[in-house]
Amino acid sequence: MIQEIVMQNLYRIENDLLEVEKIEKIEGIDFIDIFPKSEEHKNQLDKEIIELSKSIIQTERGNVYLLNNPIKTKYGKLYFVKIRFFDESRLQWEAAADFIVKDRSKLKNKVGKDGRFSYIKREEWDAVEYKTNDTLIYFLSPLASEVYGKKC
Repeated sequence: MIQEIVMQNLYRIENDLLEVEKIEKIEGIDFIDIFPKSEEHKNQLDKEIIELSKSIIQTERGNVYLLNNPIKTKYGKLYFVKIRFFDESRLQWEAAADFIVKDRSKLKNKVGKDGRFSYIKREEWDAVEYKTNDTLIYFLSPLASEVYGKKC
C-alpha cells in the first residue's frame, strides 16, 4: 500500500514537477509525507511500515521511518517516509514529496510572484512550498534526509 501511495502521488504531481523544472532542475526525491485518509487507514499504514522500515523519530505530525529497501522512483530512490497523523485538512492529497534541487534560490525567487509558491520558515528548517489543487511539494533546507539521516 505504501509503495502504491508513493507512486500514485508521483504520477499525480508529474505535470507540476515539469512546471517546476522550467525554473530549476529536480535532482531527485528526498522524502515523502503520507497523509492517511482516516484513523483506520493510518493504523493500516503503521502496520505495513513497521514491516518495511526502521523507526527514526516521532514528530509532532507523525513518525519518520527509514525504509529497509528504498522505493525506486523515476526521481531516484526514496529512503525516508513519514506516516502523518490523520488530519482532515490534508484529504485533498495522498502525500507531499520533498525534492532536491541544485539552486533552491531560483524557486524561492518565485515567492510573491507566482501564487503557487510560498516560503515557510521554522526554527530548524525552511522550505519553499509549491502548492496546487493536485500538488503539494517541498524544497527544504536542510534536506529532510540530512536531518533524519543523523538520527539513524
